[in-house]
Amino acid sequence: MIAGIHQPYFMPYLGYWQLINVVDVFASADNYNFIRGGWIHRNRILRQGNICYFNVTISHMSQNRYICDHMIKPLDVGERLGILREYYRKAPNLETGLDVMRDALTCDTLNLADFLFHTISVVCTYLGITTRLVKTSDYPQDPTLRKEGRIFDYCRQLGADTYYNAIGGRELYTFDSFREHGLALGFLECIPVAYRQQAQEFVPRLSIIDVIMNTSQKESQDMLASCRIITERN
Repeated sequence: MIAGIHQPYFMPYLGYWQLINVVDVFASADNYNFIRGGWIHRNRILRQGNICYFNVTISHMSQNRYICDHMIKPLDVGERLGILREYYRKAPNLETGLDVMRDALTCDTLNLADFLFHTISVVCTYLGITTRLVKTSDYPQDPTLRKEGRIFDYCRQLGADTYYNAIGGRELYTFDSFREHGLALGFLECIPVAYRQQAQEFVPRLSIIDVIMNTSQKESQDMLASCRIITERN
């Protein structure tokens, strides 16, 4: 069984969803420290062809606390949808995109980790991704483990014999180390797909929001296949 384990991000880019799609179980690593300058509470979209951030507001954010120990401030869903309607008013899939975002942003909890898990589940449903979703915080923890040691332990608890990570993980993990722990290792490389955006030149690695707004549901789903897995054999 193939596992993917990654911090939960807010409406991340296509490669994140490709990773979820190619594994059998995806664990939202919500008991990892919050990263202030990262993608946990924000992502990039376009406004009149220029990059800007679409985000949720965190109460008392701290890099010394876990993601699951943070809370978001109450969302005015109507106001947020209004922003997206303004920015993407000429997008061909606007109304469907707003419906998806309404479902994603409408959540009965202010806990950041639970909110992000909800948004991930909603987008997975739209993209036709059937991978089992879990949270690392729901599993027994060994406080003595650090870095890849935690990955090995979660893979063991999930019953996985293979672990896939985003391509950036090549700087962190080695095939030898995973093999020594009885695990195969693979890295997912996203192959950008140029689609029509509300910009003069294509801007890659934007939030999945931009993909959903500018392409049909089938086109979005087809983009999931635009990736390759790098293994020890290739």
